[in-house]
Amino acid sequence: MKRKQREYPVELRSGSAILRGMVHHPGYSPHPAVILYHGFTGNRMESRFLFVQFARRLAAGGWGCVRFDFSGSGESDGEFKEMTLGREIEEGKEILRYVRRREGADPGKVFLCGFSMGGVVATHVAASMPECVRGLCLWAPAGNMREIAEACFRTGIPLPDGGVDLEGIALGRPFYEELKEWDLYEGISAYKGPVMILHGDRDESVPPEWGRRYLQVYGASSRFHSIPGADHVFSRISWREELFSVSIAFFKDVLGQDGDR
Repeated sequence: MKRKQREYPVELRSGSAILRGMVHHPGYSPHPAVILYHGFTGNRMESRFLFVQFARRLAAGGWGCVRFDFSGSGESDGEFKEMTLGREIEEGKEILRYVRRREGADPGKVFLCGFSMGGVVATHVAASMPECVRGLCLWAPAGNMREIAEACFRTGIPLPDGGVDLEGIALGRPFYEELKEWDLYEGISAYKGPVMILHGDRDESVPPEWGRRYLQVYGASSRFHSIPGADHVFSRISWREELFSVSIAFFKDVLGQDGDR
């Protein structure tokens, strides 16, 4: 019997903000689910619809998927200048709690998948709630966010409140101040579950060595997959096909399944 997939918008309160997202339901319950965390200045669709494509691919294969805009990004409440990594981590935890209690999702089969700074968010959410995460998939995880923040404030147009004009959006000073002394790799090894790291070998925004450092931190429970020629946003169909196929194969392998789910 063919399953009837559904897509529908949802809202979630996190602190004083309403986060807006999209659920992709594979048409049966209970189902395994993947949470997608977007990157710095990104949103729940991501560059050239990266997250939409992946979410629909997952649903077609029998997996649920949930993707939210963090506060200050996309259509969620708040201003981008109020964004900090710590705040996104707290919102990431709230999203994970929401998915685990959502009707239809199997709470024991929830995976996190983070892109760029969303990968950093995913590592810290998993470290804080390890018993709630079945597996962790990182796409070009931005362990160099401190260096990126420094570059933004060094080269950006200063604003009166201490922030900078970042190509038309205001980036707040608290984002930079929080990251100045933060080793983003510290503490994340509290998560002992399986980890897959995927990185384009021509990524100039987050060079591959930053992704390989996660391999060193997670050790034997982790794997690294390099996509030849791929840039930071995986901007070719062939690169995305490899990204999606390897990620889904990882999810299936963790569950020990040979079928679609």
